[in-house]
Amino acid sequence: MRQFVRYIKWGVILALIGAVTGGLIATCTPVKYESSLSFTVNQINKQATTAYQYDGYYAIQASDLFSETIVSWFQTPSFLLEVYNRAGLDPKINSIDSFTARFKMKKYSAQNLVLEFTAPDREQAEKLSEAIITHVEERSGALNQNADLKALFEVKGSTPVIVKKQTTTVMGILYGLVGGIAAGIFVIALFSAFRKLETENS
Repeated sequence: MRQFVRYIKWGVILALIGAVTGGLIATCTPVKYESSLSFTVNQINKQATTAYQYDGYYAIQASDLFSETIVSWFQTPSFLLEVYNRAGLDPKINSIDSFTARFKMKKYSAQNLVLEFTAPDREQAEKLSEAIITHVEERSGALNQNADLKALFEVKGSTPVIVKKQTTTVMGILYGLVGGIAAGIFVIALFSAFRKLETENS
């Protein structure tokens, strides 16, 4: 019985430590602004083909390949640096990998791309969003021209969705409490296993 009470006591202590730690982390964690941009890739000037029955299929395939090119831009440091310069912001590059990891571009279909990134404040999020949309649209228009200098695809960015993200102190305490309880159960189980092993060996 005493051993059980001791285990419960240590479990409560670890849970309280976890709750306090979680609350402190949540309080000290800076506010971030999550931003989401979507881009639509449309074919506007079709190239001549004799296989008219496959025209729609070829258009989707061409859009898919062009979308892949746009996705690759956000893995290219030089392109991202151009975006920051256009927005008039300091990129604060610590490493190439961390710089490109700030932006996550996903291709949900051949014509639908979604970009997500975070910024330390709303002003930076808005400036980056505007610079990204303008830069992607302009670069796309200049890149995909045919022999007659007509653009084959049109890329349009949507209105940015910017949301404030912050872990509240209450949520931090709850997360820490759950983590502390889990740690307490693990430690109690570990101590019980060692004590049982010592009893069997004695």
